[in-house]
Amino acid sequence: MTQIDYDREMALIVTRIGADGMPETLDIAQAIADPDNETAEFAVAARSDMKKGLGFGKLLLTRIIDYEHQRGTRWLIGEALRENAGMITLARNVGFEMAKTEDPSVVGFHMQLCGPSPETSFTTS
Repeated sequence: MTQIDYDREMALIVTRIGADGMPETLDIAQAIADPDNETAEFAVAARSDMKKGLGFGKLLLTRIIDYEHQRGTRWLIGEALRENAGMITLARNVGFEMAKTEDPSVVGFHMQLCGPSPETSFTTS
């Protein structure tokens, strides 16, 4: 996550100054686009003690959505374990549609950012 290829990747973080005076990372959102900029896959990670509905995940995810939209990326996709209710709720709240995956324990998300609406359904791998 520290070696970003800015042609295809972006990572956004929320930090604060810790008790020791050093910055500490609280949340991160990252998106990595395919070489044709057709699809980007996103991930959101929060420190376990920061998963209290503070809004950092939503803030970062909406900024990643805006960033990919401005880049002209057509689709933003992601996945989460079905038991990860917080991530599923977050994805729904910011406008992702749910998608079936090959693994029944995994929920897929997709959001069309640019381009015409497709006639076919979307499935993540």
